[in-house]
Amino acid sequence: MRFPSLPSLLIAWLSVPVLLGATEERVERRFVVQPQGQVTVEVDFGAIEVVAHDRNEVAVDVWRQVRMGSERKEKEFLAERPVNFEQAGNEVSVKVARSLTPGFGWSWRGNRREALYRIAVPVQTRLILVTSGGHVHVTGVGADVQARTSGGSIRFRQLTGTLVGDTSGGRIEVLECQGRTTVETSGGSIEIRGGGGSLEAETSGGSIRVGPYAGPVDVSTSGGGITVENVAGEVRGSTSGGSIRAILTAPLPGPVRLETSGGSIAVTMPANAAFDLDASTSGGGVQSELPVTVTGKARRSELVGPVNGGGHPVKLRTSGGSIQVRKAAPATLD
Repeated sequence: MRFPSLPSLLIAWLSVPVLLGATEERVERRFVVQPQGQVTVEVDFGAIEVVAHDRNEVAVDVWRQVRMGSERKEKEFLAERPVNFEQAGNEVSVKVARSLTPGFGWSWRGNRREALYRIAVPVQTRLILVTSGGHVHVTGVGADVQARTSGGSIRFRQLTGTLVGDTSGGRIEVLECQGRTTVETSGGSIEIRGGGGSLEAETSGGSIRVGPYAGPVDVSTSGGGITVENVAGEVRGSTSGGSIRAILTAPLPGPVRLETSGGSIAVTMPANAAFDLDASTSGGGVQSELPVTVTGKARRSELVGPVNGGGHPVKLRTSGGSIQVRKAAPATLD
């Protein structure tokens, strides 16, 4: 992926918000590096966007804007928080040190601050990205990525490596990525689409949607539903505040365990799927469109037994709804 040309950058900069009566600052730096280096970005506010390109160069473009009602205060605010650049071999850092007087000249009423850090890196570059006030987007990088923000979304696209994402206030998207992925948010939904490896995802305030995905999946939420589709691996999902819907393939690639305290569970599988069903609910009934060889006493709220001769265990639990095992419609030829 190539870093945007000058016309493209000009168009991109036009997309950032412009505050009337605000003080702006723009800084550019270029660093010659070799592959398999590292870039660290640690800033007190602003969004971070990183893309991979095919040059042995780290290109950094910074835009910051502050409105405080006084040009003098705005310039002093930025001067107290300079953007510091350092290079040590193949490691480049972009950091904004916190002011010794963090409250200087600042109140939220009528004041605003915005920043955008756009960075292009060689494909095989490790990333450590930290911001206290903006989104983090990374595209096309083929090395490990760690991203943390206290006030925005995280989006990983077409990455390869170990991925760690943590936000306290936004949505997380992981699109067509390969490798071990661990993501967590306290205030948004999570979507994983395409790619594979292994996945651990947790949110306290939103829904989770996964699929298709090649590898084991372990997801949990305290405040939303879970949707899992076409996962080629073991599936574990739990929620305290929503329903669970799963569309699974045959042969079943691994064990399945789905639990909810606040909704129903619906699992759809092909008619020839073979597995050991263990489903029970405290707040409804259990039904299956696939034939179950029931073991023990048949009960409305429980269904246990092998399906099509048995196989991987499928354990379904809910305290607040019904459980349905549905038969997938036959595939049709276009």
